[in-house]
Amino acid sequence: MARVVDPDGLRDAGTNLQDVSDRFLTELRTFLADLQGFGAPWGGDDIGSLIGAACEEVTAYAAECFESAIEELGVVGVDLNRMAHLIDEDERAVAERLAGLGQQLG
Repeated sequence: MARVVDPDGLRDAGTNLQDVSDRFLTELRTFLADLQGFGAPWGGDDIGSLIGAACEEVTAYAAECFESAIEELGVVGVDLNRMAHLIDEDERAVAERLAGLGQQLG
């Protein structure tokens, strides 16, 4: 019977997702720090203050959304690694039980 699930593939995918998540989060934080470095280029008058407030709110909301999605990618990576581990454990247990049955029958 062909193997339907590849634990090594799951493990690799999980590790890769965790790596991508870590790198993406680092890049996002670097980008946000760069944005902070610009200061308030819209000025301090009434219109500039309104633009600044809107820009800060939109940036904060977008950053929160991105961080949440990025963290979820990392969680999926951990879950894939755990799934691969559980599949390996199940296969070992099935092999041991079948070997035990073979000894009892044989």
